[in-house]
Amino acid sequence: MWYAMLGPHQRIRVPIAGYEMLFVVEENHGGCVHACSVADIARVLENLPRTDWEDLAAIVLRQPTRKARLLSPVWGRFAYSADLGLRRRSSFCTGPMVFIEAVDPTRPIEWSGALGPDGQAELARLAEDGHEVEQAGSRWIVSPSLEAVRATQLYRTLPHEIGHHVDWLEKVARAPADSPDDWDARAAAFFARPREEREAFAHRYADAANERLRRFGLVPFAPLA
Repeated sequence: MWYAMLGPHQRIRVPIAGYEMLFVVEENHGGCVHACSVADIARVLENLPRTDWEDLAAIVLRQPTRKARLLSPVWGRFAYSADLGLRRRSSFCTGPMVFIEAVDPTRPIEWSGALGPDGQAELARLAEDGHEVEQAGSRWIVSPSLEAVRATQLYRTLPHEIGHHVDWLEKVARAPADSPDDWDARAAAFFARPREEREAFAHRYADAANERLRRFGLVPFAPLA
């Protein structure tokens, strides 16, 4: 996976709820910053069920290349299994991972004006997070800020990607099996599901987690160093 090949970075092991999580933090360039700190992410994780995330091999604060920022911009992504390593070298970590992307908070994001229900819902979420959203001709322009990006990635993207992991755990990794062959069958059935169905599960998980954390006053919280 191209996004699992890293440049210069730090590796930090952080105890969270009695478990040590590996964080990998790539150095920034091109005007990008990591909107969420390791401490921010650890705070959210400690308030989610440990069984939902303890099987993750790592959480990566990734610095996308210029090409990736232009052609494949995302807030984050989940890898069901990735080999994490330095570019052109062997991997140092393998397994399921959450990637949170560095962003340039001064760079507007253009969206097509022809959005379906899912795209319209996402624009509404971004506006709720504090991004400025406006229509310009046939395009939507999303103007971020560092605070808005942090809110999006910390309170929505992170739980969303963990939701993908929970979906996999429930339907494949932790589902009861009568024989070793059942695992392969469950995995094949899992990836045969429409992408929209898997995204819907992750959205539901993130929405429920966010609602619960807000109800108990655990989020939002000020940036942690």
